[in-house]
Amino acid sequence: MWNYGNGSSIGDALGALGLGRGVVKPLLKLFLIGVVIAGLIYAYVVFKAVSGRSEPHHVHAHSTH
Repeated sequence: MWNYGNGSSIGDALGALGLGRGVVKPLLKLFLIGVVIAGLIYAYVVFKAVSGRSEPHHVHAHSTH
C-alpha cells in the first residue's frame, strides 16, 4: 500500500490493488478530458458574466429625480 511513498510508480500501487495498467490509463485520460471540458465550460460562464457586467445598463436601478 505504501509503495508509492517508497518511490514506485502509481501503476505499481494500483496493480497491487488489482487494477491493471490497461484499465488505469483510459480512465485517467477520460478524467483529464473531463477536467479540460469542465474548465472550458467554467471559463465560458465566467467570461460571459464579466462581459455582461461591463455593458452599460439601459434601465437605471433608481431615479435621480
